[in-house]
Amino acid sequence: MEEQAKHEGRKKKSGHKRSTSVLQIPEICDDDYYTRDKWSNKLEFLLSMVGFSVGLGNIWRFPYVAYKNGGGAFLIPYFILLFFVGMPMVYMESAIGQYSRLSQLQVWRCAPLGTGVGVGTLVISLLKAVYISVMMSYSVIYFGSSMRGIGDEVPWSYCGSWWGSTENCVTRHQMTDDQRLVMNSTRCSGDVTSDCTDLKYSAEEFWDIYILSIGPGLERPGDLHGWKYDLPLCLLLAWIFVFLVSVRGIRSSGKAAYVTALIPYCVLIALLVRAVTLGGAVDGLLFLVTPQWEKLLDPMVWKLAAEEMVLSLGTTWGAFIMFGSYNRFHNKIHIDSVLVTFIHFLTSILASCVVFSLLGWHSLEKGVPLKSLAEIGESYDFGLRLAFIGFPETLAQLPLAWLWSGLYFFMLFVLGLNATSGLVEAVLTAGYDGVPKLRQHKAKVSLGACIALFLLSLSMVSFNGSYIITLIESYGIRMTVVFLALWEVVAIMWIYGYKNFSKDISLMLNSQPWWFWKICWIILCPLILLAIFVTMLVFWEKPSHVNQATFPDWVHLVGWVLVGISAAQVPLWAVIMSLVYCIRRKVFGVFKPSLSWGPGDPKVRKSIQREESGMVPSRGEYAESAPSY
Repeated sequence: MEEQAKHEGRKKKSGHKRSTSVLQIPEICDDDYYTRDKWSNKLEFLLSMVGFSVGLGNIWRFPYVAYKNGGGAFLIPYFILLFFVGMPMVYMESAIGQYSRLSQLQVWRCAPLGTGVGVGTLVISLLKAVYISVMMSYSVIYFGSSMRGIGDEVPWSYCGSWWGSTENCVTRHQMTDDQRLVMNSTRCSGDVTSDCTDLKYSAEEFWDIYILSIGPGLERPGDLHGWKYDLPLCLLLAWIFVFLVSVRGIRSSGKAAYVTALIPYCVLIALLVRAVTLGGAVDGLLFLVTPQWEKLLDPMVWKLAAEEMVLSLGTTWGAFIMFGSYNRFHNKIHIDSVLVTFIHFLTSILASCVVFSLLGWHSLEKGVPLKSLAEIGESYDFGLRLAFIGFPETLAQLPLAWLWSGLYFFMLFVLGLNATSGLVEAVLTAGYDGVPKLRQHKAKVSLGACIALFLLSLSMVSFNGSYIITLIESYGIRMTVVFLALWEVVAIMWIYGYKNFSKDISLMLNSQPWWFWKICWIILCPLILLAIFVTMLVFWEKPSHVNQATFPDWVHLVGWVLVGISAAQVPLWAVIMSLVYCIRRKVFGVFKPSLSWGPGDPKVRKSIQREESGMVPSRGEYAESAPSY
């Protein structure tokens, strides 16, 4: 009787003791509430994780950032930051998803004060999805243009009247000495009209005129200057593919991952085999692996390495939480996280080998020292112009240029498909977890979401769409993701508590996390992310476009609105949740897990219930390590 009274007293307590978090069962114990799909096998999970984490930045941005910042010397800070920040973040996100079987929004039942982080990641996931879908539409047009080069040159390698080249167009491999001298001067733009040149390389004009049909700039709110028919149609095709991948949730995306996650590696290996057979490839590879040690003392190299790690790995977007939430409860998630992170790094190295081999050949062909080829990186600033001008311009000089260019743009499309479908599935999972009945209508929900996102992205394929993309990337994505990453790790490790989180890990893996993980989660990740964010603020400059050096003030105001609807969610929801708990007369409850927080696996919950009722020995049943799959 005395034991029963103690048990009843414990059940009546409100809140959630930090010391007993893993023994707490959710207030919502209906199995239907937690019913969700699971990965058919572990390979689908790993391929989906790899497909999402290996993105466009690995292929075009990482190699050129490395080239501009010391080659092998850049790899050292990048690997250090990936090891101490990136890998622990992947582990933390996928593990908390696996434990709770909840999305990036509902997972904040563990710490209601951090709800704004979940809302903010939903916003940037949507922005990133529409952003990448536009990249996919560019890739479709470039792929078709590559096929026009069968038996001839690819279109961007020459000044063609059929695609609208102007009298200012010059072909890089047919330039005169006078033209080379002029091209080294300042380029004319909307804000630079004197002491400049209007000459452009054919690849640049092809991008600006044929692909973008770029407009005059953002002059008045709402003025998009119309559309050209081909880009919206290619955008529609991109969203049709995203819908087909996500139509049945992970049941369809998991099967698609067998193809979409492996295709980029097939293309990269094919490009690498071709690149290393070119003259000068060895010099390029030596440039990659030979560190310029003085670069390690340059803080800008560490800044760029940190930004590249945060932006390219895929943490904070909510996808890793979503992927983990479809795992078996006892899956060895710590091993998976390490494996995915190292595959991500090795993919960047593989892409760098391709690029540096091509640069070595390019250097030999031009008779220019390899370290003097920096104009590519300087002109295109590691962004879209690098992916769609710099890299294709190099491929255009290869024999069978149409084949290698076609493979490259096909690869970009597939990489974009992996990323976009992962982001869309993360957002949809938040909807399914919030309204479980929606799971019965996944095809309809996926179709509605893809249509809405297609309509949202239409403005980005207008004549002024390129300027809108610059605005979204600079304000809505680049600045915000680091801020949200910082508060994500702070909320989980310092508000929910690293002890609670470690016990949750122990419940799944039957062992506490290694001390290395704890040090990274508690100290290194917050401090390094804070340093990255402060550095970005210190060196922040108003974004501009190559065709519009200065945006009007109203454009920057819109940019800060984009920051507000994502980053500002953190303090906004902290205030809202604090008021909610104050009204409930539980002022400090906002810092504690809610009653609906706990392990998402029904068998584990029932085991805890039986233990609490004294039917089984303490933790004897559910603490055993079950097979992953």
